[in-house]
Amino acid sequence: MLSVVIPAYNEENRIGNTLSCLGIWFDSAEIIVVHDGKDNTPEVVKKFNGVKLLKSPNRLGKGLATKIGIENSSVDRILLIDADLPTTRDDLEKVLSVDADLVITKRRFVNISSERYILHKGFIFLVRLLFPSLRKISDFQSGVKVVKRSKVISVADELISNDLLFDVNIIYAFKRRGYTIKEVEIQYLNDEDGSKIGKSLSKTIVLMALSLLRLRIFYSPFKKLLYYPLMVRFQRWVFNRLNS
Repeated sequence: MLSVVIPAYNEENRIGNTLSCLGIWFDSAEIIVVHDGKDNTPEVVKKFNGVKLLKSPNRLGKGLATKIGIENSSVDRILLIDADLPTTRDDLEKVLSVDADLVITKRRFVNISSERYILHKGFIFLVRLLFPSLRKISDFQSGVKVVKRSKVISVADELISNDLLFDVNIIYAFKRRGYTIKEVEIQYLNDEDGSKIGKSLSKTIVLMALSLLRLRIFYSPFKKLLYYPLMVRFQRWVFNRLNS
């Protein structure tokens, strides 16, 4: 049995094709779409019988939307995938054939701009710099992962990143607990037109670095700093800017 969780922020133009493909490829899977946008994504999702739609009137961010989807799933093995379905059926089957508490994917990009590639490599360098125990991980932000629900629930109190840093957060939380993490290379079909990251690379670089620093502070003796009123306001500002 398998659950599929899809965070969907303003994905009305891409979610239909994704649900059609997943419904054919994994016809017995539980599929959950978590929507926190203002477009017609819910109307598109409702056309697919059996797909569970969770809606939020407020912006959740990719991380929190994913966590809500996981919490509402009923199967221990969960495929986390972006709404643009960024890989092939064969590669998804390959990922699902691997047994681990967390299966992450190393992207082999099919189409990517030079600016996006520089951001990708720079982010990997920064994560490894701040979290040395993750230096053997090849990729952190791929939109394809398989995770065991029971293990996610066990680290729920550590998953503080509600934005795009959720991927790093969950990988590090699993690493600290000694849970098994395996990496699989996949072909990655990058959709620049629909990308939420590609709209402003300079803004994204700065804000993701700040969010990553926040995560590093959380796992340090200075954790209490994050709960000071001024820091709380600053964190909220970063989240709103990164998820706008």
